[in-house]
Amino acid sequence: MGKLSINLLPVEFTAEEVKRAKFYKIQTLGVGIILFMIFLASITVSLRILQSHNINLVQAKLSEEEEKINSLKDRQASLLILKNRLTAVNQYLGVSSKQSDMFKLINQLLPSSITISSLAVDRLGQVSISAVVQNEVILMIKIRIKFLKFQ
Repeated sequence: MGKLSINLLPVEFTAEEVKRAKFYKIQTLGVGIILFMIFLASITVSLRILQSHNINLVQAKLSEEEEKINSLKDRQASLLILKNRLTAVNQYLGVSSKQSDMFKLINQLLPSSITISSLAVDRLGQVSISAVVQNEVILMIKIRIKFLKFQ
């Protein structure tokens, strides 16, 4: 035997119940969508805060590294000055160079009666001499000598 159902409710009441059921389904779906959007917005805000924190950390590390680089630039400048001074000291201590050899040659060629006021030898071997002789006349001598090494 089949089930028998008798509906004694008026037709308007059932139509209203069906309409109300559809409205509740739509309302439940709307609330679900709103909750989902709130969830996505909260995730987006939390990711933004996290990324902002990470950016601040990276910027702090970057500024520290820039400070280290600037301090190393100062150290590099100091080392370059010391290297240049060491090169000059090595030239004066007898490490043979074109300038020192030219100075020795000029010192040997000039007579002892001439007093040298200034002597400059450039890297190309050009010599500039300022000297005083017995009668107080200042001589300006420019000599260009091609220096040959003797063995």
